[in-house]
Amino acid sequence: MTKALFLTGTGTDVGKTFVTGLILKKLKDSGKNAAYYKAAMSGNQRRPDGTLIPGDALYVKKVSGLDQPLEEMCPYVYEHAVSPHLAAQLEGGPVCLDRVLQGY
Repeated sequence: MTKALFLTGTGTDVGKTFVTGLILKKLKDSGKNAAYYKAAMSGNQRRPDGTLIPGDALYVKKVSGLDQPLEEMCPYVYEHAVSPHLAAQLEGGPVCLDRVLQGY
């Protein structure tokens, strides 16, 4: 049976990503088949080739030791350090619910 854990918190820098990484590490270390998914993240840096680095997903991947490809961890990655819905408007890349559900 597939189960999901939804971690949420209000505000930036309250520890959601940190706690998520630790939970996933514990699950993986316990032999569970775990994965990370965040529909959209904003405030990301660019690689030298211009593509965006999904910072939260990269952090979780490193802490937890997941093999999951970064591209599967977050379908929408934005540069502007504002809420993802505003970043999507500013950057012209709106979130499509069908794509989010398909990735999940």
